[in-house]
Amino acid sequence: MFEAAARLQAHNQEMVKCLSQLRTQRQKLADRVATQQQERLALQTEIGNLQRQLDSLDESLEQNRRKLHEQEAKLADTEAGYSKVVDTMHILLMSVKKDGEREMKHEAT
Repeated sequence: MFEAAARLQAHNQEMVKCLSQLRTQRQKLADRVATQQQERLALQTEIGNLQRQLDSLDESLEQNRRKLHEQEAKLADTEAGYSKVVDTMHILLMSVKKDGEREMKHEAT
């Protein structure tokens, strides 16, 4: 009977030791899960901030592209108008020169 009690005591001590190890492992795993949850939350927050920055940048980029397109159209219109003015001035200058040459010939005769 003493042997049975000794074996029971040994098994009991072994069981207590195993339970203690399992509790320690469980606590380490629970700590790891908590840490990962905090990291996940931090990453979600960072992603949210980055998404807001990206949305803001996209909006600004679109506005600036529209402004650039408008400026390019204005520049093209202005250059076309200026070219017409230059052509008209050239025609006017040629006309004035011809009239001047005719006047000089007429006065010479």
